[in-house]
Amino acid sequence: GEAAGFMLLAAEPAAVRLSGGGETSDAWHMSTPHPEGDGARDAMLMALETANLCAAEIGWVNAHGTGTAANDRSEALALQAVFGENKIPVSSTKGITGHALAAGGIVEATITAAAVERSMLPPSANLQTPDESLRVATVTEGRHAKLNHAISNSFGFGGS
Repeated sequence: GEAAGFMLLAAEPAAVRLSGGGETSDAWHMSTPHPEGDGARDAMLMALETANLCAAEIGWVNAHGTGTAANDRSEALALQAVFGENKIPVSSTKGITGHALAAGGIVEATITAAAVERSMLPPSANLQTPDESLRVATVTEGRHAKLNHAISNSFGFGGS
């Protein structure tokens, strides 16, 4: 699918604030992520550093979560490296929006901002059976949770 979106960033106080960001270009493969999740791990660590936060301060991760074996395994390893096994609620909202390619980042960031503002953990919609071998705390049913900070993962082709 495809989509479009934008977010206005302002200096005034707002309900949700962009605290930091991270970007890598590992150039592992044109369409397959690094099998150990190196680029994803490094991007999350960079986001934490630029936000001046530690992993324990993050309350939820909106995963890139394409539902493909290569992506999900790679991202799970990256999440484990940053947060530990089964330590942080993780969900993918692509079951609702589809994979928006070029607009995926803004769509996911908008959903993440809405989740933080509403203190809500969105579920991984249409997930039938979580893959227990991935060792992530997959959110299967939406629920309220106080979210001070969240990470929105969006990974692009070519290892960006």
